[in-house]
Amino acid sequence: MILNHNYLYHNKGVYKCNNKLFYNKIEAIMEANANPHSWIEWDYHDNVFNKSQWNVEPNESLDELYRQRALQLRDAYDHLVLFYSGGVDSWYILNAFIKNNIRLDEIYMYGAFSAEEKMYDKLKFDRSPGYYTREIKHSYPLLKKIAEEKNIKVNLYDWGQDMIDAASERDWFLETGTRYDPTAMARGKFHQVFRHHNEIIHKGKRLAFLFGVDKPRLLRDDNSIYFSFLDIIIPRGALTTSDITGAYWENYEYFYWSPNLPELLIKQSHIITQYLKLTNQLALIPHINDVGKSHGEEYYRAVNFCIYPDWDLNTWQIKKPTSDVDDQVGKWFLDSNSEAVHKWRSSINELERLCGKKWFNKDSVNNGYRGHLSPMYKVADYTLPLG
Repeated sequence: MILNHNYLYHNKGVYKCNNKLFYNKIEAIMEANANPHSWIEWDYHDNVFNKSQWNVEPNESLDELYRQRALQLRDAYDHLVLFYSGGVDSWYILNAFIKNNIRLDEIYMYGAFSAEEKMYDKLKFDRSPGYYTREIKHSYPLLKKIAEEKNIKVNLYDWGQDMIDAASERDWFLETGTRYDPTAMARGKFHQVFRHHNEIIHKGKRLAFLFGVDKPRLLRDDNSIYFSFLDIIIPRGALTTSDITGAYWENYEYFYWSPNLPELLIKQSHIITQYLKLTNQLALIPHINDVGKSHGEEYYRAVNFCIYPDWDLNTWQIKKPTSDVDDQVGKWFLDSNSEAVHKWRSSINELERLCGKKWFNKDSVNNGYRGHLSPMYKVADYTLPLG
């Protein structure tokens, strides 16, 4: 059963400061700045996940839990739209529907397709590292074939010009939550392009957008292994724009990070933990003393091997972004060094001025927001030494 996300508790979590609730981290920061002795907390369905048995591995297989999650969503909505990047997380959502013969209505893909091609030609760019849309194009032929066989509609949104146009809107970041890389300027406006989504809603049907957020974020101390949610991961899928603007009819569903089936995350966490123990690779899990440290590519490769057994590990994927600002998804934009880029840079400098340096990593907006963690949910104790 899908939880009833009401006005006071939407499914992307809320910030709490001075007994006030905020969907927008910027507003929470401004509240904290006005009251120097206050602090901000982030609540990501704490009432659900605190009651979950994280230290007990569910009896169901991982495949069965993927099936249950896909069926849960199918039963709850009339129209399901998968946001598909070509990466492992979104591919496995598609796989869960196809493998179990559960209907998926639409696949939605986005990228600056034409702009990236122009930048390739301009820079004589070596395609081996690739821009973001190479990942999309690599998967598109097979995806199109599957979609035709399963009668799934595929929509492509080329947002390059929309990003350039949005750069002129100086305060665009006020509606993007914790994300302000170049793509954020266009990421929350897709309904202005594909209006048939709104038409479906106006007919009284329930529509949901599915996102592959995210792999388990495991942390460790000197004795135990924990799972913890991180707020700045959330908008790497869906921005919090709909919550901030009050568009509560827009239903965003995280396939993995969902309070509607905690058993899926718990099962994933146990499988990863067991594998890293048996292979003596627990050191891949960041220590809580380095909580700001990113999970490395080796960690993600091990995770993909464990929890996505049908995935071909040799499939080309763009690397995880090393910055919340200068990431690969907006690389074509940054490389263009255009007037739009300078306007975007000016906007995020204004964001730093508005919030204050202390809210950003290393006191700079260019390093992204300091993250807010959920409670630490204990998964297991060590049984093997660290390598």
